[in-house]
Amino acid sequence: MRCLIAFLLIFLLSGLPATTQAQEPANGVINGQVINGTEDSHGVGEIEITLITYVDDIVAETRTTKTDAEAKFQFNDVATEHEYLVSAKYMEVDYYYPVAFNPGETTKYVEVGVCDTTSSDETIRVGLAHIIISVEEESLQVTEVFWLVNDGDRTYVGTDGVLVFTLPEGWSGFEAPQELMSDYKFVDNNRITYLVPFPPGERQLVYSYRLAKPGSAEFSIPLEIDYPTDNLELMIEGEDIEVAINQLAPAEPVITGTGERFIHFRGGNIPGGAVINLRLYNLSSADRLFSVILWITIAIAIAIVIACISVYMAKRRKRENANE
Repeated sequence: MRCLIAFLLIFLLSGLPATTQAQEPANGVINGQVINGTEDSHGVGEIEITLITYVDDIVAETRTTKTDAEAKFQFNDVATEHEYLVSAKYMEVDYYYPVAFNPGETTKYVEVGVCDTTSSDETIRVGLAHIIISVEEESLQVTEVFWLVNDGDRTYVGTDGVLVFTLPEGWSGFEAPQELMSDYKFVDNNRITYLVPFPPGERQLVYSYRLAKPGSAEFSIPLEIDYPTDNLELMIEGEDIEVAINQLAPAEPVITGTGERFIHFRGGNIPGGAVINLRLYNLSSADRLFSVILWITIAIAIAIVIACISVYMAKRRKRENANE
């Protein structure tokens, strides 16, 4: 009996290394080079590169290295079965690039783009903005959607925050997508900033807030334009509401598939700092219970916005290709 137990122990122990070795993932290499996209830029040698390992969407390990004099870097002994983020920290800004191995691959090359920073917002503009207003029983729900563009070759980091937006007096209940709420910070009573640095390229942001509906049937809303805006679309949900506005032109009403009707105005080439003075009339006749359908309405409106952005971008690319 003792011989049998000893034999089994020897068998099991001797089998462990072989089993462990059989389960080891294939080793790979992730290498690359950091490229500074800013004209007359600083060098990017000796900057920190971090490799973040994800296993089942959870961070399992981080490793760091530094670029050499030619801004090159390499991580060895990388498990090819996992997913990764390569992060470069340059001028206190983190840049992230996802990496995943295809079946059979053991080497991945990553070109990591970084930029010098600037606190000037002169290259920031809004390519397309939508302001969507829905009338509730006791308040107005305002949703603002922006397609922002950084036309420069530097990452905009701002001074007191990065992108700053002005909300009308009396706002309450600021909301944004849950995963982005921590990236917003209030500058003062009527301004909020989005804290994430803005590299060259495009960015989409959306947020909403409420305005208390006055006791009278009239309401004035000053909407401040914080950045030069190529195109602005204003949509107001309601059948009996009357609207007075001078800075925007009337457009065809927008009617959703579920029957909600939006009064529609649009304008273009609006300078930063301009104020759109909006007056609403007959608000009392628009009182309805929106607790259930409000967010459906907003979701539909945002879908319209995204479709408009897609069309706008397609036309813009077509014009750019034609110019080339």
